[in-house]
Amino acid sequence: MPRKKKQDVKVNNIDSLEGLCQETYNDACAQINDAQRTINEMVNSANPVDVDDITKIAKGKVDALKIKDSAIKIKLEIAKLQNDIIKNNGDAESAIKDRSNGTVSLDDFSKVREMIKNKNNNIEETE
Repeated sequence: MPRKKKQDVKVNNIDSLEGLCQETYNDACAQINDAQRTINEMVNSANPVDVDDITKIAKGKVDALKIKDSAIKIKLEIAKLQNDIIKNNGDAESAIKDRSNGTVSLDDFSKVREMIKNKNNNIEETE
């Protein structure tokens, strides 16, 4: 897999937002594919002998489905942002202001922190 281009995130920069959304979307797609591949490998390669084996496989599937669900939520948020931009005739600045009322709250930072934490946890789980 080629190395990702480093994304510069600049506040109030539409080009930066576009690149970040695309990178996030691509990462979400990759997470969905990896989670599904993991589920398929577990199903095809496992031969459970007892209830403990079945429980471990089920837990692994649940973990992979959580990753997949998280990635789908990210894709939906990007779609909502795109929809808001279209509603504002392509004006991303006004769409973002409408979404956030022109302000940034502590809740926004906590969401970003939570997303980063979840992504790091997902990376650790897949290794």
